[in-house]
Amino acid sequence: KPVSDQDSRAAAMTSSVFLPLLAAGRTAQNTPVARMITAESETWSPAKWREIDRATRAEEEARQARARRGLPPLPMTPTHTVRCGSRDCRPGEGNLKHAMDKHGKFKQWEQPYEHREGFVQSRLRSPPHRPRPNVEYAGLVALAARLAPRGGPVLLAAADWDYRELALNWYLHARRLGYRGALVLSMERALHELLLRRGVPSFDGGALLAAWNRTCLQRHIQANLG
Repeated sequence: KPVSDQDSRAAAMTSSVFLPLLAAGRTAQNTPVARMITAESETWSPAKWREIDRATRAEEEARQARARRGLPPLPMTPTHTVRCGSRDCRPGEGNLKHAMDKHGKFKQWEQPYEHREGFVQSRLRSPPHRPRPNVEYAGLVALAARLAPRGGPVLLAAADWDYRELALNWYLHARRLGYRGALVLSMERALHELLLRRGVPSFDGGALLAAWNRTCLQRHIQANLG
């Protein structure tokens, strides 16, 4: 699921510094390249850096090839917005779209934004924080305790803007069934504010999601499933 524009900017600004190194960062053709410096990339070996530099050079050549063909540059990251013109976006409408083939189907093995190997590989491999209920998740725990003060069941659903109607429908059904400890973990502020206006208990998890976006999240999923 694409992250929001705000999350993408936060992940780029807080987790890494994009430094053009004109001496150390060079390809086999002795062409300067820009390197992504993070806590992860600082552990790389010279061989790993050569691999990333080759990929970076190839990405730049692909950009130049698009320009020669008169094509606009691809977005640097998958984008997501909640406003489409003067109205709220319909589910999925504000997300970056894949290209379609002549049959009207999504093209396979393509993505509508740049693949930057250096950026991908430089994501952190360690969790951004521990699951501490009295620190990072203190607000979520406090909300759950307030909704179920006598230790009753707490029902939690996570959603983002595109699933706002589904989240509202889930909450209304939970309430109809008599569950008072139902709440939504909103993955972006726009959803959080919307749910509060509609009287749905919500916790704004946007900052937590931004922290995880600075990591290779899929590595943590694979590790836990394995």
